[in-house]
Amino acid sequence: MKKLSLTIFFALSLPCAYCAAEESELRTRLIIHVDEPLKKEGGAVVVSGRQISDDEWRAIETEAGNKDGAEKEFHVRVSSPASVIDFVYPASGTYSFKFQSLPGDNSGALETKQILIGSAEVTDPETKQAVNWPSMSVIHVRGPTYDEAWARLLSSNFDLAFTSEDRTAVSIKRFPAGRVLSLSATAIQDYVRDTK
Repeated sequence: MKKLSLTIFFALSLPCAYCAAEESELRTRLIIHVDEPLKKEGGAVVVSGRQISDDEWRAIETEAGNKDGAEKEFHVRVSSPASVIDFVYPASGTYSFKFQSLPGDNSGALETKQILIGSAEVTDPETKQAVNWPSMSVIHVRGPTYDEAWARLLSSNFDLAFTSEDRTAVSIKRFPAGRVLSLSATAIQDYVRDTK
């Protein structure tokens, strides 16, 4: 079971971009494209950044094949109403992330809200070992099925699916700076609920 340390972040608007810090020489930048059913139904995305050494970070290639530069940009797609992005950023730098609809999507405005920030100790879905996620944000994607209260439940229960022996509970898609972990519909039904 995860140890969770989160604080509430109150947002007056529905922001689409979040930053870990304002200025830094080195930085990871994530562009998070929201696809169906997450965009249509709503849900939550847990964004977890972990530091690695600057040298390790410099060795990561971007989608364009560029290893040079102070900023590395990565595009990821999330579609599960319960999605997790686990990625790395440089130890001497920072990261930022921005949510947007898929290119060409005219189905309506994407509304997001950062509801929690903090850290957690979770069970890694691949190794089944406890790992520390020192920088974590939970972003609610507005929709009619999964409201903000549900997104808060997800923030405290999402890694229960990571301990499951069911290999279909969590799908994993890698990108050069990390991975996208998507809970299946069955895992959402089984694990994202009030445990009190």
